[in-house]
Order: sequence, then C-alpha cells, then structure tokens
Amino acid sequence: MIPEFAKWHGINRSEIRWHPIIDPNKCTGCGLCVVTCSEKRNVFGFNVLSHKAEVLFPDNCMVGCNNCQVSCLWNAISYPEDIDYIRKLTKGISKEILARELREKLEKNPELVE
Repeated sequence: MIPEFAKWHGINRSEIRWHPIIDPNKCTGCGLCVVTCSEKRNVFGFNVLSHKAEVLFPDNCMVGCNNCQVSCLWNAISYPEDIDYIRKLTKGISKEILARELREKLEKNPELVE
C-alpha cells in the first residue's frame, strides 16, 4: 500500500471493506479498468498469462470510488459493499478531522479558494 493512502479520514484503510473484485469469468482482458484507475493509485495490474486484469493493491482504491466498475463494459467488477456502507463510515468522521483536512487541502491548493 502507498503510505499516503494508509488512512482515510483517520480510519485505517485496511479496516475499510472497499475495493474492486474482478469476476474472471466476465473479464475479457480489455484492460479498461487498468487504465481507468488513477496512475497514482494503481489498484490494478494485468496478468499476461491469463490475459486478464487483476486487483493487485486493493487498499490503494479510493474509498467510495467505483470508476472502474462504471466503465467496465462487461460488468466484471463489483465491490464487497454498496455506497451506503461508505455513507455510514462518513457519518462517523469527526468535524474536527474534516475541518483540519479541508484547511490543509486549501493551504496546499490556493487556487481552490475564491
């Protein structure tokens, strides 16, 4: 796991059940999920022997992101939980943590402030 993804709003990423799962019977090996997933996160790899995508680093997956699932034309990607699971986790994040994270992001990205 990439160290900067080890926590999600103070929660250990390894404790969050959010990552893609590939059904090898549906995967055609097109690689769209591999290229759709952020270059920084690199959740997927590609097995040249089976000619199929594989989830190599599940904890690198951005919590709540399902772009790979949406873009998979063959419905080969699923997640162990639905989006309501993420909403429940989000309700448990303290206002102090969110305020600190927002302040830090805006300080690093002044172009986001009007």
